[in-house]
Amino acid sequence: RPSLTKGKVELVAKLGIQLHKHMGTPQDIEWAAEGDEIYLLQSRPITTIGGDLTLWTRGYGDEYWADVTSPLFFSILGPWLTKYVNWEGSAIMGYRELTNKPLLSIHKGHVYFNAEVLEGMLMYNPKFSRTKELLNYFPERDQQRIANADFRTGKRVLAMLRTAVLDRDGNILRTDKAYQRWARRYMKWAEEFDVRDLTTIPDDKLEDVIWEMEDQLVKHHRLIRYGMVGHSIGMNMIMKRWLQDWIGDDKGVLYSRVISGLKGNKTIETNIALNRLTNAARADPYVHSKVLGLSSADVLVQMRSDEKMSDYAKEFDSFLKQYGHRSHTREVYFPRWGEDPRLVADIVRSLASSPPVDLEELERRKVREREEVEKEILAKIRQIERGWLKARMFRIIKGFAQTYLMFRENQRYYLDHILYRQRRVYMEFARRFLEKGMIAQQEDIFFLSKEEIFALAKGEGKEALSKIPERRKEFMDWRGELPPKFLKGAVEFDDTVKMVENSAHLTGTSASPGVATGPVRVVDSIEQLSEVREGEILVTSNTDPGWTAVFSKIAGLITETGGILSHGAVVSREYGIPAVTAVKGATKIFITGQRITLDGNEGLIYIREG
Repeated sequence: RPSLTKGKVELVAKLGIQLHKHMGTPQDIEWAAEGDEIYLLQSRPITTIGGDLTLWTRGYGDEYWADVTSPLFFSILGPWLTKYVNWEGSAIMGYRELTNKPLLSIHKGHVYFNAEVLEGMLMYNPKFSRTKELLNYFPERDQQRIANADFRTGKRVLAMLRTAVLDRDGNILRTDKAYQRWARRYMKWAEEFDVRDLTTIPDDKLEDVIWEMEDQLVKHHRLIRYGMVGHSIGMNMIMKRWLQDWIGDDKGVLYSRVISGLKGNKTIETNIALNRLTNAARADPYVHSKVLGLSSADVLVQMRSDEKMSDYAKEFDSFLKQYGHRSHTREVYFPRWGEDPRLVADIVRSLASSPPVDLEELERRKVREREEVEKEILAKIRQIERGWLKARMFRIIKGFAQTYLMFRENQRYYLDHILYRQRRVYMEFARRFLEKGMIAQQEDIFFLSKEEIFALAKGEGKEALSKIPERRKEFMDWRGELPPKFLKGAVEFDDTVKMVENSAHLTGTSASPGVATGPVRVVDSIEQLSEVREGEILVTSNTDPGWTAVFSKIAGLITETGGILSHGAVVSREYGIPAVTAVKGATKIFITGQRITLDGNEGLIYIREG
């Protein structure tokens, strides 16, 4: 006879349906029966790969798109990258096998890149340029195979010829200059856009503003597909490899110095402006006391009502006029400095609580150090076999690597300008939807895709509104968490975390050289940034240009994501502090106040206390 009665079978089935609904995915359930009762012993997601065998990696996302991502932002930036950077760029270069593949996926609020597309790109690059930093985008089991795969020399040469004919600005000699011309045109358009009153635009015309914006920004994406993907990564990895192979720079110390102290870095420019604003507060004891003693919100109120703070208020407003488009993240859910000046006041308070640092002199010193190390490197190269030829080759590649590292940094400054204005338009959609009772709060707009917003504005697609609570919950749940690095079908997985000697030390990617010992400061969100103290080692999931103002006071940096070209790594090298990136689970492993030693030369972290 059957071991279960019909009633118990129905109970088990009901339990399975409830768990599936609660967990949001099919469950592998272990259960037991005793008497009339059914007991749940264990439930876990079913890990069958299923029909989709695409391997998705968060590895490149950690370099370029590391933040938690809202449905709206994914629908804004995702199509730009897919259409203009991947599909159109691949078609121009003749990489036909890459022109019809999906580039991006979003999983648990984080962006994953198609590993097959990234691998395909690497096949068009020489083997010696496939450094460990690039191979880290892939699972360890695949890295050796990718490193040793044949270089498609003929197709790469053909791609260069096709680009020269079909998209001349893709030439490495032209891309940076073309971007600077575009940036000047865009900023002129932005000035004209900023005086427009969006509230006067009819409902049926507001979508047109978004498409007008896209006409202005498409050149940005048609240039970063070369400047960031090919020129910046390619030239920097070649230079790093030559320094290692030719003169033994195994720890990357010389490489770090030769890409520091580069003029025109918009992130450093922003930080210097913040430092000047802080010095303006320090210069007046009354203002200084208010900045340190009041909350950020109260400081802003006091600035407007207290005559003694009027000069400082002018300095503050001048800063916002120039840099109000920036924030601690690209994600459009979060306000920009110009929309929430408390964010700037928080940074100023943090800087004002520490001894002053002359960032301009620091930058001049880094320039001098770079120029000296360039002479040292060339002298060493000339002493090796065929040194005269290699020195000439190195000078050329070095120039490109430096130019396009700055390209990589500064394109973000202008992307922030783009997103600042996009956010304004979508917030106008939100204001109108709120007035009509379609959404409960303006921030609900970020949990709709742009296509859903456009449909709702036309009175269509109202079923999308019911998805807002679930999407908001996922965004908030994963705001401070990183899902596994890889995804294949329904299976998530990570490479092994490298820990030895009962967790006495951890390894990551050496991103900025140097050694520092000090207390840890774990920062999970921008709201905690003002708590950072002088001499602490900052531990966070990832950093953004908007975070780096406090780098002048920290002793070192540890991040869970990123690599040697990430914003945090670049600014760490500028400020001469050690940095180790790609330390999985760092914000959970380390505790604020814990004493550690950070070795940026070897990519090691030694736990001294706790």
